[in-house]
Amino acid sequence: MNAIRGALHQGARSLLAKPSFTWCVVLLLSLGIGAVTTIFSVVDDVLLQPLPYPEADRLVEIQAGDHSGPTFQRLTTMRSLQSLEGIATDDVIVTGGEAPLRLREAQITAGFFAMFGGRPAVGRLFGTGDFDSDDGVVLSHGTWRTVFGEDRGVVGRSFLVNDVPRVVVGVLDASFVPPEALHAGGADLWRPLDWSREDLRDEGYSLLSVAARLSPGATVATAQAEADALSIARAELLPQLFSLADGRPLPLPVTPLKEATVGGARRGLGLVFGAVALLLLVACANVAHLFLARGVERMAEMSMRRALGADASLLALQISVESVVLGLLGALVGTGIATGGIAAFHGLGQGLLPRMGAIAVDLRALAFAATAGVLTSLAFGLLPALRLMLRRGDALLLPVSRGITPTRRAGAMRNGLVVAEVAVCLMLTVLAGWLMRDFAALHATNLGLRTDNVWTLPLTITDIETPADWTRRTQRIRESLSAVAGVRDATFGISLPLQYVGGSHCCWRDSPDFAGDEVEREITMHPVDAAYFEILEVQMLAGRGWSRGEEAGISPSADGAIPAVISEPLAVEVFGDVAAALDAAFTLGDTTHTIVGVVADNRHYGPDQDHGAAAYIPAAAIPYVPGRVHMAVLAEGPQAVSPDALAQAVWRVEPDLPVPVVRAMQDWASAATARARFVSGLFTAFGVASLLLIAAGLAGTLLYTVRLRRRELGIRLALGATAVALEWAVLRRGLALTSAGVAIGGMGAWMCGRLLEGLVAGIDSRDATTFGMSVAVVLIVTLVSSWVPARRAAKTDPLIALHNQ
Repeated sequence: MNAIRGALHQGARSLLAKPSFTWCVVLLLSLGIGAVTTIFSVVDDVLLQPLPYPEADRLVEIQAGDHSGPTFQRLTTMRSLQSLEGIATDDVIVTGGEAPLRLREAQITAGFFAMFGGRPAVGRLFGTGDFDSDDGVVLSHGTWRTVFGEDRGVVGRSFLVNDVPRVVVGVLDASFVPPEALHAGGADLWRPLDWSREDLRDEGYSLLSVAARLSPGATVATAQAEADALSIARAELLPQLFSLADGRPLPLPVTPLKEATVGGARRGLGLVFGAVALLLLVACANVAHLFLARGVERMAEMSMRRALGADASLLALQISVESVVLGLLGALVGTGIATGGIAAFHGLGQGLLPRMGAIAVDLRALAFAATAGVLTSLAFGLLPALRLMLRRGDALLLPVSRGITPTRRAGAMRNGLVVAEVAVCLMLTVLAGWLMRDFAALHATNLGLRTDNVWTLPLTITDIETPADWTRRTQRIRESLSAVAGVRDATFGISLPLQYVGGSHCCWRDSPDFAGDEVEREITMHPVDAAYFEILEVQMLAGRGWSRGEEAGISPSADGAIPAVISEPLAVEVFGDVAAALDAAFTLGDTTHTIVGVVADNRHYGPDQDHGAAAYIPAAAIPYVPGRVHMAVLAEGPQAVSPDALAQAVWRVEPDLPVPVVRAMQDWASAATARARFVSGLFTAFGVASLLLIAAGLAGTLLYTVRLRRRELGIRLALGATAVALEWAVLRRGLALTSAGVAIGGMGAWMCGRLLEGLVAGIDSRDATTFGMSVAVVLIVTLVSSWVPARRAAKTDPLIALHNQ
C-alpha cells in the first residue's frame, strides 16, 4: 500500500509537471473512446440487449403483412405456438375533455399485455369481462402524462371515442414498451379487440399484426413448418386471396421478434461500429507516439533512479499508475462526449432506428469506456516505457540522442502507424464525402412541387355515412381555411406530397382499365380538390385540370365521364406519349374517367423516389368513405398566417374535430431527407475527427523524429546546410508517409465503396470528383501538420545542439 501511495503521488507530480503531454493524451483518448462508446451504447441497446418482455427469446412474429380475422383463428391451431396475440391500430377522435383530440388507438387480443409484460401504474388492465363488453380503455403512460397531467382521477372517467362512450379503467406503467415490430409509433390508448366486428370475419380484410410465444420445446423451424402447411391449405381454399402470381401460396414467415424488430438496422450499425473502431485505432496510434516521445524525455529520470537503486518493479508500478490515471481521465471525458453523442442520436435520429427509447449511456457503457481507456493507456503507455526502462544501464546514462538511437524496426513501426492512420483517415473522409454529396443532391432535388408558404393539416373525420357527406364536410373545412386573413387559397387530398416517404405508396392503389390496353397495372390513385395542381404548382404538361364548378356536379354515381389527370410516366407507358393520352378514357369499377390533363412526374414520396404511374381524380368522385383528409393552405407569405388561426378556422365549422398538428410543407421536405442528413452528418463527424487525429499523429511522429535527430541536425547545420534544406527534408518525410497512406487508403476506400454501394444509399465508388477532393483535403491537413516539426528542425541552434550532446 505504501508503494501504491508513493506511485500515485509520484505519478501525479509527473503528470502535472508535463500538462501538455497529459492533456494531449487525455483528449486523444477521450475522442476515440467517446466515439466508440457512443456507438457501443447504440449497438448494445439496439442489437445486443434482449427485448424487455417475459421469455423474449421465445417470442416470434408471423409476418407477411397484416392478417385477417379468419387467418388469425387458423394460426391459433398451430401446436408449436403456446399463445397467439394480435393488435390493430388506427386513429380515433376523443371528445368529452377540454378539446377534441386525435389519438392513436390499439385494439388488442386478451393476452396481449401478459405476453409483453404490461403492468398498471394507475387502475387496472383488461380482464375477461372487458373483452365481453368492449367499453373500457387503458391509457398509455405518455398520454396520461402529457394530456391528462398525471391526474389519477382520470380512471373511471368517460370519454367519447369516435362518438362511442368509453371508460378509462387504467394507465399503463411507464416501463411498458410496445412491440415496434407489430406497430411503429406506439399507441395513445388501448382497447379490447371487438371480435363481433363484421370486418374481422372478412377473409380479404387484413388488419391484425400477430405475435406468438413458442411452445416449450418448439423452435422457429418447427413453427415455420406448421405455418407453411397452413399457408398451402389456405391458398387451396382461397387461391384468389392467398396465392402469388406464379401460383405459389402466400407465405407466412415465422421470425424471431427481436430479428423482426432490429434486423433492418443490423448492417448499418455494424458499418458505423466498424468506422468508429478504426477511429479508436487512429487515436491509439497517436497515443503510442506520445508515450514514445514521453519515454525519450524520461530517460534521464529513469537512469538516475535505477542508478540510485530503484527497483524495476516499483518503476513499472509508477508507470502503470500513470497510465491508468490517464486512461480513466480519458474514459471520463469520453463518457461526457458519449453522453452528448447519445443526445444527438435522440435529437437527429428519432424514428430512424428501432428501440431508440432504450438507448442511453448506462453502466455497461461506462464499464466499456473505463475498460477501453485503461487497456489502451496501459498497452500504449506501459510497454514503450518498459522497453526504455529495461535497456542496459550504461546506455540509460548516455545523453538522449546517443542513448536511444532509433533502430530500423522501431522507425519502421512508427512509420507504419502513420501510414495506417492516413489510410484509415482517407477511407473515412471519402465515405463521408460520398454521403455528403448524396445528401446535397437530395437536398437540391427539384421536387416538382411547391413547398414554400404552404401549411398542412392532417385531419381525421368520423361519423360519415357516405362519400357525399365526406365531400361536403371537407369542402366546408376548405372554405373556412380559405377565409382566414393571410391565406390565398386552400386545397386537400387523401394524402399530400411528402406525407409518406421512403417508397411508401399510400393510401389508395387500384387497377383501372384503360381502353385498348390489355395490360393490368396497379397505380396510385389521388383523390384531390380542383385547386390541388395550382396551389402545389404541379406542372401541367398537356391539357388542364378541372374547375370547382365542374367538381360541384361530380359524384361516384354521376352520369357521364368524370375528368381525371394522369402522370407523365403513366401516359408514356400506356399511350406512348403525353399528347396521345388526352381525351382517352379509363374505367374504375363502374365509373368512367376521361383524361383531361397530364402532369409532370414529381417526388410525391420523397426526393429519392420517383412517383411513377399515378392518376388524380376529383375528390367528389371517391367511391368509398376515407374518413381522413389532408388539407394544404397557401399563405401570402412566411409570416402571413399562424398555425393557431388555421386550427381555429377548422373548429369554426367542425368544433369536435381534432387538429393534431399544423405543419409547414418545408418541414415535410426536410423530414424526407432526415435519414440521409443523419448518416452523412455522422460520417462527416467521423471524417473530421480522423483528420484531427491524423494531424496530431503525423505532427507527433515528426516532432519525435526531429528530437531524436537533434544532434545530426546540429552537425548538418554546422557543416553548412541551410535551414530551408532541413525544413524541406522533414516536409518530404511527412509527404512520403502521407503518400503511402493515401495509396493504401485509396485502394481500401474503393474496395469498401464497391462492397457498400448496395448497402448504403449514396455511395458511388466511381465518383472520382469526391475521391479527389478527399485526397486533397488529407494532403493539405498532413502538409500543415508536417510544417510545424519542419519549422522546429529549421530553427535548431547547432551550438546548443552540439553542446547538449
